[in-house]
Formats: sequence, structure tokens, C-alpha cells
Amino acid sequence: MLEWLSANEQWISPATSIGTLLVWMFYAQLLYSGYSRQTRPRLLINRGVGEEGLDSPCLICNMSREAIYVYFIMVRLETSDHSEFVPVTDCDHRPGSELPERLSARTRQGPLDPGHCLELFSFRTTLERAARFAGIELHNGLPADPDLELRALEYHVICIYGSDDSPFGAVRRFNVKKGDNGQLSLVAARTDTQRKTSWLYKRKIHQWLQQHV
Repeated sequence: MLEWLSANEQWISPATSIGTLLVWMFYAQLLYSGYSRQTRPRLLINRGVGEEGLDSPCLICNMSREAIYVYFIMVRLETSDHSEFVPVTDCDHRPGSELPERLSARTRQGPLDPGHCLELFSFRTTLERAARFAGIELHNGLPADPDLELRALEYHVICIYGSDDSPFGAVRRFNVKKGDNGQLSLVAARTDTQRKTSWLYKRKIHQWLQQHV
């Protein structure tokens, strides 16, 4: 055995060095993956008090290690006719009515600490606001036009995480279902919230800023 090692020393030594390098690269990748997963912003968009149906509040939960600043919130109302993006960051203030003193009652914009939840408006309120913005008349949550069908509400929560300069989007879609009793309900299209950071999505964020915010 010793004679074989001595005879093949010229290629055994480089092979050992390469093997050691591969092992270190493997462990470095594991460490980086763990660090990236811990420091990556994570937001959950969920429905609270599910048995209340459309009257359930929409919850935004910060599951990141650091605080997240909620920049603004958009909702896409999808119908059988078209789709419409609507800002829902601020409360629906009516002309002539008095603004509430508490800032939390006027806007959903602001920092959200780790492990905390931000309660948005109920799904019904959001649906009615989006429909009004899109010029759709609703009666008891259903379109007055019998040929028009509500299909989905898609939430886009635009945030800035920690010291990052670029915003990202947390997106979750809820499909609108009509029961046998004629009542509407919302069913999440996916089990988790998507995080969007692509260049195209950041361009869309810039467009929303110019149009609505």
C-alpha cells in the first residue's frame, strides 16, 4: 500500500486538495444558505377570523428578523371583464367627514416590528372600494350587472426591509367563490405569500408611485 501511494503521489496530492476544496465549498454554501434564509424578509398575508367570510380582516404578519416598513398597499380586482389596481393604504375618507386623530386609523403605512401583525380593512371593505374605483356597482357584495363575475382579489404589499434601498412586494391572491346560497367567499390560491423582487416588478412599483401614491 505504501509503495502504491509513493508511486502515485504525483496525482494523489492534487486530488486530495481538490476534494478538500469541494468539502469547504459545500459547507460554505450551507452557511450562506442559512444566513440568507435568516436575513431574508418574509411577510405573510392571511385572513383572520376565517368564519366571518368577507367580513374577516386581512392580516399582514412580519416574520422577518428585522422591522419592515410598509410603504403602500395595492389590490388588484379581477373580474370577467377586466382587472383594476386600486390603492388601499389609507382609510376611505369621505369629503366633509372628520379625520380620525389616531394615525393608525387613517393609514396602514408605517413600520412593522418582527413577529407583529398589521390589520387591514375587511375583505368586504376592500372589495367594495376596488369595485367603486373600477366603476362596478355592487348589491350585497355582488355585481349589479348579472353578466359580470368577480374572480379574485390580489394583495400587493410594497415594503422596504431594514437598510435595503430597493422595495419588494409581498403578493397573495384570493379567488372569489360564489356558494349555493349566493354568498361570496374568498379562497387563497396558494398556501404561501410570494415575494417579488424582479426588475420588472420594481418598475411596476415605480409606476404605482407615480400614479397613486
